[in-house]
Amino acid sequence: MLFTLALLAAAAVAVFTVRVLFAVFAGALFAIVLRAVATFAAKHTRLPYAATLATLVVLLIGGSVAGVVLLAPRVGEELTKLRQAVPAALHTFASSFGYGDLVDQMLGKVGNPGADQLGKIAAGAAATVGTTFELMAGGIICFFVAIYGAADPKTYERAVLALVPLERHKLARGIMSEASSQLERWLLGRLVAMLFVGVSCAIAFLLLRVPLAIPLALLAGILTFVEYFGAIASAVPAMLLAFSNGPLCALWVGVVFTALHVVEGYVLTPLLARNSVRLPPAATLVGQAVFGALVGAIGLTFSTPLLVVAVTAGKEWRKREPSPSAP
Repeated sequence: MLFTLALLAAAAVAVFTVRVLFAVFAGALFAIVLRAVATFAAKHTRLPYAATLATLVVLLIGGSVAGVVLLAPRVGEELTKLRQAVPAALHTFASSFGYGDLVDQMLGKVGNPGADQLGKIAAGAAATVGTTFELMAGGIICFFVAIYGAADPKTYERAVLALVPLERHKLARGIMSEASSQLERWLLGRLVAMLFVGVSCAIAFLLLRVPLAIPLALLAGILTFVEYFGAIASAVPAMLLAFSNGPLCALWVGVVFTALHVVEGYVLTPLLARNSVRLPPAATLVGQAVFGALVGAIGLTFSTPLLVVAVTAGKEWRKREPSPSAP
């Protein structure tokens, strides 16, 4: 009974703190990136690892602050343009199917809300503020977990081993080492894919004269981190805004997204992941659906690296666990 109660208590803690756990996992992924970049830089500059990591962190903080200060006005302008462009794009899209008046009527109701709608808008605004603070808190946790994890990973490895029976230390070390290696390769593949999709989309959107080409390309590159679902999520606003230039432009945007993600998914990613865990598409989609339903957007985002860890741990356990003797 005590064991059952302990399991239920652990499950309840996991449910109520699942977003914090995902933020910690995101910090672990960021720590892997920081450690890989700092190790590479220290090797080629012949500087101590600690000094290289500190320099990298200072550059990241300084670059982030400078980016916010310099780009915040530009981002505000782009968001204003986007808010003005979406209704027109919706009208153009709906008019091509004969529903332009219906969309105008719906937008008119949103633009002139009644008392009930004002209450809903206020509730939505409050929820948005709460979500913003939650994201900020998660980002802070992720950032400091990444710094401490990259600075002294052995300390946290020893902390994990302290929770494992002595006879299982070799297995636990093997799982942690292999999972870290596989995640590093997977992250490298994702970063290269994000850069490829973002730059290619920017060039294509500028040639097609799609409104807000650079912000849409940046969104496409960022959402490429989420395999399969990210391609769909980033294609919708781009095609919607492309309708303001006509259906043919939207069609070309769809062709560009399809071609880029076919190259990324079936050529680029397999080449980069040749020596790492390559999850079947069905398993990736099921994992995204399950984690997305349980946790929301953050679960959808980090479902694939969690599956990579689970598959790696299973392989290491089967490889290192001695098989039972035959009767």
